[in-house]
Amino acid sequence: MFDVDTYLKHLGYTGTLAPTADNLRELHKRHMMTVPFDNSRNAAKGLAIWDDVDAGADVFFQALITEGRGGICHELSGLFRALLTELGYDVTVVSSGVRGAGDQFGPDLEHMLSLVRLDGEEWLVDVGFAGPSFTEPVRVSAQVQRQNGFDYRVVGDGDHLVLQRRPADGDWQAVYRFTLQERALSEWKAIASGENDDPYWHWAGEMIRAGTLIYGRVYDTGQLLLVGRRYLRAEDGKDQARVLAKTDEYESVVRHVLRQDA
Repeated sequence: MFDVDTYLKHLGYTGTLAPTADNLRELHKRHMMTVPFDNSRNAAKGLAIWDDVDAGADVFFQALITEGRGGICHELSGLFRALLTELGYDVTVVSSGVRGAGDQFGPDLEHMLSLVRLDGEEWLVDVGFAGPSFTEPVRVSAQVQRQNGFDYRVVGDGDHLVLQRRPADGDWQAVYRFTLQERALSEWKAIASGENDDPYWHWAGEMIRAGTLIYGRVYDTGQLLLVGRRYLRAEDGKDQARVLAKTDEYESVVRHVLRQDA
């Protein structure tokens, strides 16, 4: 069963429970440091990954906190959203389309994240993104916000807002685009059941079925991401990537990202 005290102990969080921006930052980062991204249980499901989008906080808590496993987008976001709600934050579900090949964006329901409204400001809260991105919440603002040597900002693009990221020695690049529209979990259930017949989703499902394994975790000064055999370390404003050709090294990195060597 979902339990706030057990959850906070897992995160190693000992601060106050007041719904403040500083506490939100620390909770967000600690969650990403202690509950990794891991799609290995779901890589072969295709669009059926959304079947349990509404499973609820108790189910996600059992898997991610009690059993100490990693999770995917909606599991990680759903669990963290439940914690923030219990702590008194104003949090809603939003969605985004991720930038892909040719700088094209996926459909608006491609990725699930949260929006927190606090003290007259809106914050992007995203603990379940399978890619290099922010480790603490980002204000929905064009003002540049720096984390781990990388700059972030949110800019307008027609009917959408775009989260952008810039390395220390590079240019701005889009991460994903989103709107502030509150989403219902039933919208993702429709994708899983086939009620949403957008052909893009059928193509995306085939890509998911390719079975690419993705693991990710944050550490104090950066982020680790393993996509297939490509290993990325994002720290001090630099993305450093290499291919893990040797199986023993690959398996060692998987254990490290999933905190199984601790």
